[in-house]
Amino acid sequence: MEKRNIVGSNIRRFRLDAGITQEELALISGLSQGYINQLENGRRNYTQKSLELIAHAMSIPLIEFFKEEESKQVSFVAEKGDNYQKKSPNKREFFQLLSDLPEHIIDHYLTLLKLERELVIKNKKTAL
Repeated sequence: MEKRNIVGSNIRRFRLDAGITQEELALISGLSQGYINQLENGRRNYTQKSLELIAHAMSIPLIEFFKEEESKQVSFVAEKGDNYQKKSPNKREFFQLLSDLPEHIIDHYLTLLKLERELVIKNKKTAL
């Protein structure tokens, strides 16, 4: 009996529907590209935290990862994908710069970006 990788397959499907690479998903979720690759290929088990990070990064309800049927496309994923498919020159340059940096420098900037994201979220909550 073949073991099905429903969660990993759905992560891959949503990522591809959004038009983003594993590397881009890793950057916006705070996970490593290798971990995302292993999740998608069923070589690594997911944790609740990792799925929450991926779901938040892709603006997808967490439950979508567990659905067995392949629904067409979640509309908010398509909207997010449009942003990535039409990368501004700044985004392209940003990803190019990241790919040229050593891993420890990328980790440093990732930490800074996470802090910035927390501040933005906190400011949004305060404004409400």
